[in-house]
Amino acid sequence: MRVHEIQICHDLQPQYLQEVAHQASRFSSDIKIKFEQDSMQLDAKSILGMMLVPLRSGTRITIQTRGNDEKEAIDIMCDLLENK
Repeated sequence: MRVHEIQICHDLQPQYLQEVAHQASRFSSDIKIKFEQDSMQLDAKSILGMMLVPLRSGTRITIQTRGNDEKEAIDIMCDLLENK
């Protein structure tokens, strides 16, 4: 299992979050996003879930991956969400 904590730097639009979910679905590993303030967790592969939760500038999240390609998955997810 890999875990990485990040802070969102820019408001992420629904279209971009749809692309994040699409990229997450490429991996066999489970990819979870946990929200620090709300004690909420969602599956990064869920397009609906990703679009329903606003990822605004300043939001602190934890990305957790578990599976055969967890290292690559967490690297890509961090890059997509942290460096947008």
